This record gives sequence, C-alpha cells and structure tokens, in this order.
Amino acid sequence: MHPTVFLWWLALCSPLALAQVSSEAAQLLERGRNALGGTALTNLKTYREVTTNIYYTADGKEESRIVTLLLVDFTKNRVRLEIYDPRSLNSPSPIPLALQQYSPQESFFWSRETSLLPLPARERELLRSSLYTGWLGLKYGSSNRERASVSSGSLRNQTGRLLTVSTQGWVSTYLFGSDGLLLGERLLIPGVGESITFFSNYQTVQGIRVPQKWENYVDGSLAARGELMEVEFNLAFTEADFFKPAR
Repeated sequence: MHPTVFLWWLALCSPLALAQVSSEAAQLLERGRNALGGTALTNLKTYREVTTNIYYTADGKEESRIVTLLLVDFTKNRVRLEIYDPRSLNSPSPIPLALQQYSPQESFFWSRETSLLPLPARERELLRSSLYTGWLGLKYGSSNRERASVSSGSLRNQTGRLLTVSTQGWVSTYLFGSDGLLLGERLLIPGVGESITFFSNYQTVQGIRVPQKWENYVDGSLAARGELMEVEFNLAFTEADFFKPAR
C-alpha cells in the first residue's frame, strides 16, 4: 500500500473521523428528542402545518402578514411551501400567491407574476433545510449526524445548554432548557446572516410536543413572528399535494 493511501486510510478509520459526535452531545440530542415525543417524533413520516407569519421592519413595526402551508415528506425527502394572502383564505379554493418545492429530483418556484421557474440554489438549500433543522430536525436524535458538541451559553437573552450539530451540511446551534426542551436555534444562512428562532407555547398533538409560536431574529433584529393555525402528522400525501404547475 502506498504511504499516502495508508495515511489516508488511517485518518479515515480514526475515532475522530468515524464519530465526531461527543457522548455528551449524543445524550443531549436523545434527551431533546424524548422531550418532544420520543418514538412518536422518530417515526414521523409526513408533516403538514398552516402558520400565520408576521414580518417586521428594521425599526420593529409590523410590515406584512402572510399565511403559509408547509408540507414535509421525510419518506421522499421533499418539501413544499405555499404562500397565501390571509384575506384569500375565506374563499372555497384559495390560490397561493407563490409556492416553492424541493425534491432531490427537481426543485421549482411559481408565482402569479413569474409563472414556473427553477428554484434558485440558495432557496433550494433553505427549503431542503426543513428536513434537518428546527424542532423537526430533532427527530433524528443522535443518528446520522456529521458532528455535534455541547457548550454553555446563550442565544440573545436566553441561557441554557448549547448544542452545535451538523446534519446533511446544515449546522444548527440548539438551545435546550434544563428539562431538555428545545428553546431556540441559531442558523447561519448564506445571503441572509445569523438567524435565531425561539420556540414557545408547546402543546402535545398525537404524542408530539409542537411549538405553537415562534419568534425570529436576523442579525439581532426582530424579523418575524409566527403562530401555528393547523398541524397534522403522518398524512398519506399524494402527487396532487406536490403537483407541479403547468406554467
């Protein structure tokens, strides 16, 4: 064996290369998953939520409101986000203002103004992150993580145990309370900046604890708040749920 090949193989087989998840981080990831539902969260195959989103200007004033429909299919690694004008929801069949869809095979964007376009790379990655980040990302526990480590610290004015974990290229810094419940998450989003989201008002739905409210800060300023309107688990999605507009 060539020396270079041997050294490469030795590095690959080292404990650091094989497992960069500390035992403390693994325990905290499992505890965080258990706090949100344990087996019920682990076995989550599909997810649907409807959320009211309020966006704010840099000086903290309300700028706009939208309603979003989020579909996450963990079995096929696909995500769909539909955006609605809240006033349109009173009609029998509301038409979204825009929609984005990600799948490993194809990703696209549609709006009333632009019609059908390929989803830009940054938006594609951000939509893909819905499979691995946020409170839903804790469904994996300590499995299939690239790296994970624990430290003490805070996110803005909330303190607790910080856990930084890498999953499928996305790095989340989770903030956990003393009971293992997820309090917040920090992401560094290319082209956006530092995004910190706090989760609150947890309620148990079908064995899973779901945050009913969230608050998001971008680069230190309040950017948005959200409140859950509807949530469903393990629906049998069809291709009609992930349809591609004709144009």
